[in-house]
Amino acid sequence: MKTTPRSPLLLALLLMGATCSQAFVMPKDISEAERRRFERFQSFQIKGVCGDNDLDRLSRLGVNTVRGYTISSPEKMREKLDRLQSLDMKMVVSEWMPHQGKNKGKNGGSWDFDYNANGDKMVQAFTKKIEAIGDHPAILMWGLGNEVPTDEPYLRVVNRMSQAIHARFPNHLTSLTMVNAKQDAIEAVKKFAPDLDVLGFQSYSTGAVRSSVKNGERFWGKPFYMSEFNTNGSWNFAKTDWGVALDEPVAKKVGDLKDCYAAIDASRLCLGSTIFIWGYYAASDRPTYFSLLLDPEPNGQPKMKSFDHLLITPQAEVMYQHFTGQVPSGNRAPVLSKLEFEGGAKARLAKPGEPLHVRFAAKDPNGDKVEFVTWILDSTARKTTRVAGPFPQETDETAVINAPDNPGEYLLLVYAQDNKGGASASTLAFKVIPPEAESPALPVETDQP
Repeated sequence: MKTTPRSPLLLALLLMGATCSQAFVMPKDISEAERRRFERFQSFQIKGVCGDNDLDRLSRLGVNTVRGYTISSPEKMREKLDRLQSLDMKMVVSEWMPHQGKNKGKNGGSWDFDYNANGDKMVQAFTKKIEAIGDHPAILMWGLGNEVPTDEPYLRVVNRMSQAIHARFPNHLTSLTMVNAKQDAIEAVKKFAPDLDVLGFQSYSTGAVRSSVKNGERFWGKPFYMSEFNTNGSWNFAKTDWGVALDEPVAKKVGDLKDCYAAIDASRLCLGSTIFIWGYYAASDRPTYFSLLLDPEPNGQPKMKSFDHLLITPQAEVMYQHFTGQVPSGNRAPVLSKLEFEGGAKARLAKPGEPLHVRFAAKDPNGDKVEFVTWILDSTARKTTRVAGPFPQETDETAVINAPDNPGEYLLLVYAQDNKGGASASTLAFKVIPPEAESPALPVETDQP
């Protein structure tokens, strides 16, 4: 198959990046069949992202692997794999699988699924898919479910799927993902799905990544990878008095992400990582948690299909630098270095229509002029929605934004952008209280360490 050659400079960067991580060491206590499947990792590390769009830019950023979440159809999957092969990239091809018992519906409510009753049909349908997709060279491994609880009925079906893959493609790797790397979950996989080759761990925060790496080595003892990771999620953040998470500074996220990569590379059993998420992610309260790209027109909803206009963040630059061993050349994203209400508060109460005085600052590695843009988001629901904005602000490092008239919980979303394709973002929390309520004292929350 014809491939698109990389530039000599990019090839040199990628080769330099390959020397930055500790080499994978083949485990001793594995079968000869497993050994053949893992041979590729003696000269290959997963340098990946979760998401399988925007492939040209990903290739330029040193990414060699993308992780999918579902197989829409064998035909479309083969087209995707052909495109990846042309870029010398690989894919973790993943089959979406339900939970045993209760499952959450997309539009609320729940529905039930029983692997005991439906396992045969599921294995048969999956077997037809893998036979239709075939032995494609861009397949790095197969993923069987995403964060499905490791109940026995699910794992027994997973084991049958893994056997079906190995029977047809003996050198293909099979995997599943789990939240963190808990001993009981790993032991369940060993007992009920022994045919699996690889475990994927999904951990958020430096501490959680380090713990998963340690437990993977101790309890699994075979190759694994970080199938999802990033810095702290909202569940680890400090919170306001009304329970809303306070965002962490951009510089802290950048430093934590570097530490996560260091922990991943320190393990000789870890095959690499796919960071969550390549795209604009707003499904969990706000887009500033895990997005490696930012939408210049955020509306609180994920926009995963159009990538050309999305802005590169400092976190994406950390990924590039780690994968290539080089500081990005050309334009660099500004880092939002200060974001606070008057008096240093990260959160506050306000009356309807009250002016909110905001202070901000940013550092741009290229020395470019930085523009600050602010939106007001409604944060009462799990998915934030835009209420007002954008409010552009020149670089005088202050702004006055009027609180909404309706009482409720809100966020100020602030971008620092250079108008050359780079941006970083963070949020402040505030709550509009009824006019007759007691006048709030400021600040409610102060800077977090």
